[in-house]
Amino acid sequence: MQKKIISMVLSAALLLSGSAYADWISGNSASLTIPSGDSSIMMDLADTPILVTLKEQTPGKADVTFEPGTDAPFTLKDIPVQLFKGKAKTSPDSLNISIVPIINSGNGRTFYLIETGDADGCVLVSYHNGTFTKAFEASSVPGNWKDANIAITAKKLVLDLIDSKGTVTEYQLAYDKKSNTFYPVPIQVEI
Repeated sequence: MQKKIISMVLSAALLLSGSAYADWISGNSASLTIPSGDSSIMMDLADTPILVTLKEQTPGKADVTFEPGTDAPFTLKDIPVQLFKGKAKTSPDSLNISIVPIINSGNGRTFYLIETGDADGCVLVSYHNGTFTKAFEASSVPGNWKDANIAITAKKLVLDLIDSKGTVTEYQLAYDKKSNTFYPVPIQVEI
């Protein structure tokens, strides 16, 4: 009888620990591309107005302002944006920034993934209780990274960091519920 109880307790513990992992649900991506000059656009993602301003190509910077409506706006200033070279003589060089809303199904928290083609421009912003905060910056991972992007899958967020030689290093972004931030965990490659 005691073995049955211990077995049931262990089974319950395994089930409960397994349910602690949440699915990631991504919304539609919104992006802004400009061939030259300055441009700005107001986007509504998950009922949150977001103002994106891209500056002239020479500085290659962008400001992203989240307007919660009631509190002071939260702004990421001067995010570096890579210049994408046109493929043909008629295709101009351009700057591009994309923003994707992500929801953690386990706790319902909303995050916004910002990607600009530059490692310093790959940022996760958290929205909770009317407040926006930085939850992760790809530039915080030690190394000399030229580019970064985050793939959103149902079970995990995968960070790809690319150095100047084109070598890709992958990390899984682990979510810390207490601090509402992410930290990179190296993905082991089996040989």
